[in-house]
Amino acid sequence: IVISGESGAGKTECTKQALQFLAEIAESDTAIEQMILMANPVLEAFGNAKTVRNNNSSRFGKYLEVFFNHRNAIAGAKTTNYLLEKSRVC
Repeated sequence: IVISGESGAGKTECTKQALQFLAEIAESDTAIEQMILMANPVLEAFGNAKTVRNNNSSRFGKYLEVFFNHRNAIAGAKTTNYLLEKSRVC
């Protein structure tokens, strides 16, 4: 699933809903998906800046890889951050 859009378009909320959907259809009975969702605000706190469109706009893109176990339940995730706006780095 690729989630993209302009600043303030709702990418973070869409990511939450996609992860909740995956957990629902996988019939995941663990709290791992909740831990993944709770980690997101911490990761977003680094590198954010105020813009005209959004008070908390991220300078980074995120690649979230979700892992499933042999029963197709969510087993974990890996987030990779990458810099989007190199022009803002001194």
